[in-house]
Amino acid sequence: MKDTYETTFSENEGEIIEDVPKANRRYKDTVFRMLFSDKVNLLSLYNAVTGKHYDNPEELRIVTLKNAIYMGMKNDLAFIVETSIFLYEHQATINPNIPLRDLFYIAMEYHKLVGKRTLYSSALQKIPAPKFVVFYNGTDEMGECKEYRLSDAYESNSCEPSLELKVTMLNVNEGHNEELMKQCATLKEYAQYVSRV
Repeated sequence: MKDTYETTFSENEGEIIEDVPKANRRYKDTVFRMLFSDKVNLLSLYNAVTGKHYDNPEELRIVTLKNAIYMGMKNDLAFIVETSIFLYEHQATINPNIPLRDLFYIAMEYHKLVGKRTLYSSALQKIPAPKFVVFYNGTDEMGECKEYRLSDAYESNSCEPSLELKVTMLNVNEGHNEELMKQCATLKEYAQYVSRV
């Protein structure tokens, strides 16, 4: 990460006192993506979240969109295990719009996976079932877990929505979701690192 600097001025005619490093607000996101782009670490995280016991990292197929930025957004991690696709995001702020963002991400993922196969044939086009998880480590208070739904954003929501998308947000600040942390040492170390930085 490249450091940027902030100049501090004294009250005496704009005299420069010192240059101090300016915080990079995206370091959490960058470190999270870097750590869990490694298949061994990602498998450990997947097992911890789902309660599964996979031991072969090659069973994961990472399908994170590379250099695909839509409306200034980029997803953190996407991977396939058996017949499911998982979108893992990191958030340093509580954002109720994450289901809408994940809708855009999963549409791009499906577009990439289906490729040139026709959607107009009489045969059903099978796609992996999606699961959306956000790992939160911001400073706002939050419980252990929270669910966000796309339907919460609908202006009119008087009946069963025809389109729903559910996102589970897990608090990974130090001292939260301790069982999850115990199951994934890399996540625990990441939480400790962020807490100290």
